[in-house]
Amino acid sequence: MKYNLFGKTGVSVSAIGMGGMRFKDQSDVDGCAGIVKAAYDKGITYFDTASGYGKSEELYGVAFNEMKKSRSERPFYVATKSSKPTPEGVRQDLETSLKRMNLDYIDFYHVWCIINPGSYEKRKIGGAIREFEKLKSEGLIKHICVSSHMTGEEIAAMLNDYPFEGLLVGYSAMNFSYRERALDAASKMNAGIVVMNPLGGGIIPQNPDRFSFIRTQEKESVVEGALRFLLNDSRITTTLVGLSSIQEVNEAVAAMDGFKPISQDKVNTMRNHLKDAFNELCTGCRYCDKCPAKVPVPKLMDAYNHTVLRGKDQASIDRLQWHWGITPDDPVLHACTECGICEEACTQKLPIRERIKAIQKAAAAVKS
Repeated sequence: MKYNLFGKTGVSVSAIGMGGMRFKDQSDVDGCAGIVKAAYDKGITYFDTASGYGKSEELYGVAFNEMKKSRSERPFYVATKSSKPTPEGVRQDLETSLKRMNLDYIDFYHVWCIINPGSYEKRKIGGAIREFEKLKSEGLIKHICVSSHMTGEEIAAMLNDYPFEGLLVGYSAMNFSYRERALDAASKMNAGIVVMNPLGGGIIPQNPDRFSFIRTQEKESVVEGALRFLLNDSRITTTLVGLSSIQEVNEAVAAMDGFKPISQDKVNTMRNHLKDAFNELCTGCRYCDKCPAKVPVPKLMDAYNHTVLRGKDQASIDRLQWHWGITPDDPVLHACTECGICEEACTQKLPIRERIKAIQKAAAAVKS
């Protein structure tokens, strides 16, 4: 296992981290805790969870009780989150998380799920971030981090406003161009960078032929290739993998152990191939992001990618709701005036207006 410094914290964590959202059967306490312990025994030291992941924190807590016996010799680090906008809510979330996981403190505590600039401002105005600072002064958390689904530019602006010690962000071979600015900004300020959804929410392994370009070694799977694409990025501290079985633990660790540096020429070729091989998919260049009606066109086109790849209209609605925080009844879905400015700016000449109509139709079907 490779270990990287987490920004300027002085802490080194495993290059592969465990995401605690993917347990298949949370009622199987011993089985789930066994997966966590197996990851630890394989060298994984970064464990990410949240109060909203069902019983994930409790399951982690069962494993941590055993892991704490060897923590002084083999350190591990815990990340969890709070989305509350008030000091009282943040503190209550933390106290609940500490109790569930049988811990005295949280290593990396995240201002959770910042989905737009307004969401960030709400946390600031409500006093949530000040409460994070107070909790840190009390020793209840070690490092203040942030989790965001905003665009790269929006995340960069947020990081310039507040010196978060770590950033958790969705980043993969599918959407690297959309979040490039975020990673650049975090790296420049020497913050730890943790990436989630490294397999595109399951889309990459579900479409191995489409993503064969990501493979750089003989007999390498697309999963290994996708993970190694991220492991090769020196800006990234930890790549989170949602582990739901010991087999998946072994596969993730094997991807790390079998990693070989990828040349920049090869990386550039892979990135260019994404545009060539996915000409029907939005590559996230964001040139279309100039809608006079304030329609978040890049977000809608990102969501429509999931309809193309999965062949289901519902896939775009799921992506909008759970990744971008745009619900089926959000007025923004119907704000398009069909002026065509976005299509004129699109470097791929995608039928954006047609795709927006398809999303509107899918949203209407969900509401009915």
